[in-house]
Amino acid sequence: MTRYELKKIFSRTSNRIALILLALVVGVTTYLACHVKYVDEAGQSQYGLAAVRQLRADQKTWAGTLDEETLRQSIGAIQDVVQSPEYQSEDLVQQEIAYHRQLALELIRDLLNQSFSEAFRSYDYFTANTLTPEDAPRFYSNRTALLRDWLSDEADTNFSQAEKNFLLARYEAFPTPITVDYIKGWEQLYEYAPTVAMISALIACYLVAGIFSSEAQWKTDAVFFSTFHGRRKATAAKVKAGLLLLTAVYWAAFLLFAAVTLLFLGADGAGCPLQIHIWKSFYSLTLGQGALLIALGGYLGTLFLGLAAMWISAKSNSAVLAAIFPFAAIFLPTLLMVGDIGARLSNLLGLLPDRLLQVNRVLGYFDLYQLGGKVVGALPILLVLYTILTLLLIPLLYRTYRAKQLK
Repeated sequence: MTRYELKKIFSRTSNRIALILLALVVGVTTYLACHVKYVDEAGQSQYGLAAVRQLRADQKTWAGTLDEETLRQSIGAIQDVVQSPEYQSEDLVQQEIAYHRQLALELIRDLLNQSFSEAFRSYDYFTANTLTPEDAPRFYSNRTALLRDWLSDEADTNFSQAEKNFLLARYEAFPTPITVDYIKGWEQLYEYAPTVAMISALIACYLVAGIFSSEAQWKTDAVFFSTFHGRRKATAAKVKAGLLLLTAVYWAAFLLFAAVTLLFLGADGAGCPLQIHIWKSFYSLTLGQGALLIALGGYLGTLFLGLAAMWISAKSNSAVLAAIFPFAAIFLPTLLMVGDIGARLSNLLGLLPDRLLQVNRVLGYFDLYQLGGKVVGALPILLVLYTILTLLLIPLLYRTYRAKQLK
């Protein structure tokens, strides 16, 4: 019966077109993720596998423990470039040659810019140009100092004292010195994963939206419910078909994107701390662990939205309403975040299902909640909450459709 339900889904031209659209979007997104620029010694831009290999080789020269001595050397190397004739030249090619000399230090330069920024929420690409090797000892302590200043000034009223203490404790417990490596593969995966997760969820939800409303639309529901297994095995088959389709569509798209991106750009640096990519994050994770949470969060979000869409379909007999729900759930919170409304609803918006499809951004947000006197970040709450809700939706969906009365 499950196979029959799947055949009904794929027999529709619109559903096949939706899958083709998904493949195109995933293909384009993967291409953009792998389209990494490298500037050679002559100042010429290069792309492709050879460029990636050269970029990896250059940045591997600075891989290792980012201790005080390495920081001094990196700041000195940046100063050598800044004071060079190529950097100070007005000729674009000469400037590109100077840029090439800094490519190996691209990651460390970004960390320096963030650590020595004027304020916690500010960023200036040229901050590293103003540093001297004597500034190196303050690199790690600056991270906590900027947070403390921000919490006591600009964000003073945004957090309770317990939440402030939680953030400061997390920052102070951050193990130093950190390890750095070539991480371009993980950077691109983090950047483009939400696009793949969202389009996969939307297409998957569109495909399952009509599973429970098709009999009513075809005027065959009386036959369906009058059969011996209609209200039990046939209903269970619909639920299984939906779960199978949601799982297959999401993982096929996400794993294809992740595999191609990491194989092409490299998976180096999986064991490095998350903070070398998301400097302000308070979560104690590695880049590899963060990527796993991004994948699992996207899958959980797809399951929840898909099951909710199927329940709406079963309840209303409308595939249109069921298909609209995921779009509203994903895009409406973004609109609500603008202005004063977003500020007032920040705690609620931080726990909506769209966040599961954007775990890479959740890892950098300061969404905090107090549960029983304990401060917790949004991510563990999201994972536990929607796991429970998803598991509850399965029997609810089954019982709703099984007990449906014909009019």
